Amino acid sequence: MDKTLLVGWDAACWEYLEPMLAAGRLPALQGMIDRGVRGVLHSTMPPWTPTAWATILTGTQPGKHGVFDMLHRAPGSYAAGPTNAAVRQGTPFWEYLNARGVRTGLVNVPFSHPPGSPEGFVICGFGTPESVERLGFPDEVTGLVRGLFPDFKPAVAAQALRSADPAHIFEVEREQQRRFNRIAAALMERYPVDVLVVNLLFPDHANHKLPEMSQVEAAYAATDADLQDLIQVFGPDNILLISDHGSSRLKGDFYLGGWLQDAGYLVETENDRAAQAAALNWLLLQFFREDLGWRGPVEKLARGVLRRVLPKLPAGLQTRIWERIEHDHPGVRGFVRWSGRVDPRRSQVIPGSVFSGLLYLNVAGREPDGIIPAKQRLALAEELRDRLLDVQDPDTGQRLFTRAHLREEIYAGPELERAPDLILDAYDARWNIRTSRFVSLPGRAQAGYFYRESGTRDYGWHSRDGVYLFSGPAFAGPGRGEPAALADIPATLLHIYDVPIPTDWDGQVLLPLLSADRRAAKVSFQEPAARAAAGEPGYSEADVDKLTDHLRALGYLD
Repeated sequence: MDKTLLVGWDAACWEYLEPMLAAGRLPALQGMIDRGVRGVLHSTMPPWTPTAWATILTGTQPGKHGVFDMLHRAPGSYAAGPTNAAVRQGTPFWEYLNARGVRTGLVNVPFSHPPGSPEGFVICGFGTPESVERLGFPDEVTGLVRGLFPDFKPAVAAQALRSADPAHIFEVEREQQRRFNRIAAALMERYPVDVLVVNLLFPDHANHKLPEMSQVEAAYAATDADLQDLIQVFGPDNILLISDHGSSRLKGDFYLGGWLQDAGYLVETENDRAAQAAALNWLLLQFFREDLGWRGPVEKLARGVLRRVLPKLPAGLQTRIWERIEHDHPGVRGFVRWSGRVDPRRSQVIPGSVFSGLLYLNVAGREPDGIIPAKQRLALAEELRDRLLDVQDPDTGQRLFTRAHLREEIYAGPELERAPDLILDAYDARWNIRTSRFVSLPGRAQAGYFYRESGTRDYGWHSRDGVYLFSGPAFAGPGRGEPAALADIPATLLHIYDVPIPTDWDGQVLLPLLSADRRAAKVSFQEPAARAAAGEPGYSEADVDKLTDHLRALGYLD
């Protein structure tokens, strides 16, 4: 049986790859291009890692698999926790392959924990709490991994991602990817498989956390070397290289949360006295250290005096002082006063995770404290969409949001009722859409709700369009193909092995990209496999805290 490598080059886009290919810096990728067929791969909306990989795994769009965000909202509740494999609906493609005798291994597939039980193996990676004991399937793979790397964690430590030293971030992410490659090699030897799925995550994290494009390019070059190692060790007949989404570089943040507050759609709860004091102390710390460059006892004394004196001044004098401060640093008074937590009893909109651009309407009967009559939901969504489409990029004068989708326009399926009501698309712009409160740091240039320097140390973001590159006897080439969609990938993979396509899948077999004999093979279909309803993974509070902290360090959560 032919062997197939399905490899994710996370966040790859042709905009980044083409100059490096022209300079001869990606020899493994160039070798595939010389033999294969390539093109643009459209991601999901939103083009987020958990959403995109849920589509790759299940062959369905978010209205069916139910993964919309880094966070999963519990039905009938405002509470949300990190997304995981247990809440993903649908049957993963490897179950259809296994049923036809095609063994499958998965390495570092995002949000694959808790692991499934394929005929083969799983080693979980990104999206797995570092505190969990079980790292994959079968259970014995945990011991094998610990034997190779006693200190192994499924993701780079959050503290390392918060490092002020980009060189350190580069090295720990580079080593993490190398470790996954070595783990993949060991597992392939122990559990031979026909299809190997590996996600190379380093390029995405480099784009997010490294300030210079030269550093991102170095991560791409390292990933090309890792790709070559995978090819040599696994020896695949066919290779499907894909990215879950593309990449872009950032100018700064657009504070959608502030816009929603000022427009009257969102109300935050107010900080109590202790929380206001803590927020004021943090702001003064930033002012003295970042604006004035003060350190040590002098800074500490000055900060302590001002922290105690300012709240005791007459209201009129306090107002004048705040107005002077906000002339240079808009939003700081609100940062002290408001908690950043939405008050559901007074808010019409409940945002999704911090950079998601996902907005849920607070509908009566659907949400615990809903205030919007159900019959007004669509009208409010349309009103909000129209107003947001008027927001302009201060640099270009163009729309910040290329599109603002009502959920009914882009999703369909049994999970539609759990979908956000409005999905914002700013992926043609170079601004993070921050659905949280202002965190106005000293010295940050601004234009309205736009802040040109990110206070969260994020330098890059996602784009809608990734890449595909297929090579091997199952594919045509060399050449360029038409754009494809993520849901087409599992359908094409099944067809290569003569496995019928489930009738509930949303993708199609990419016949024009296949070799003559594969194009001639009839595409057949089967009824979807029955699958029990998804459930909760049973993470402990410590597990959730660890995973949340990691996602926050990457900038996905506030």
